[in-house]
Amino acid sequence: MTAFHPDLPTAFAGSACLGAWAHDPRTDRLALSPVLARLLVVAPEAAVGAPLAVALAGIEPEDALRLESMLRSAGEDGCPFEAEVRTRAGPEGPRWLRLMGRSGRDPATGALATQGLAFDLTEGRSLGGSAAWQAQRKANRLADHAAAMKDLVAGLRNPPLARLVDEVAVEVGHEIARHLRGTGRSMH
Repeated sequence: MTAFHPDLPTAFAGSACLGAWAHDPRTDRLALSPVLARLLVVAPEAAVGAPLAVALAGIEPEDALRLESMLRSAGEDGCPFEAEVRTRAGPEGPRWLRLMGRSGRDPATGALATQGLAFDLTEGRSLGGSAAWQAQRKANRLADHAAAMKDLVAGLRNPPLARLVDEVAVEVGHEIARHLRGTGRSMH
C-alpha cells in the first residue's frame, strides 16, 4: 500500500475493523463476522443468524438497550448510524466496540436489512500513555462529541437545549485550550 494506492484489506486491519454485520428486522436475527461473534460470545454456528437477544446478551445491559433502539430506528428512517458499546467480559475481556451501519431495501426482493461494520476501540481507550496524553485524548473526543451534538440539536427546534449544547461546546473549547497551554503549542 502507498499513499496513492490504498489497499483495502490493509486499511481495514489498520483501522481495527472486526468485520461486517447485518440485522434482519423481519426475523430479528443478526449475521456477525467470526471475530465479532467471538467477542459477543455467540457460538460460531449461530453467527450467521443469531437471534438479536443472543448477541445483545454479550453487551453491557445499558449499551444493549441503546443499540437495540438504534437498530429499530435505523429500520424506520434509513439514516446511517453509529453506536459505541461495551462488551461483557468475554474470552478477551471487556471490549469497546463501534458499530456503524445503515438500513436499506434489497432492490430485488424489497426486504429491509441493516448492515454495517464493527470496529474495536479498546486499544484507544486503554490507559496507556502519560496522564497528559490521556487527558488530551479525552478532550479531543469531547470536542468531537460536542460538534456532533451541535449538528444534531440544530434540527430539533429546541432553543433551551441548543443553548445548553453551546455552553458545553464552549467549556470543551476551554478544556482543550488548557491542554494546549500545557504543551507549549500555539492556540488559534
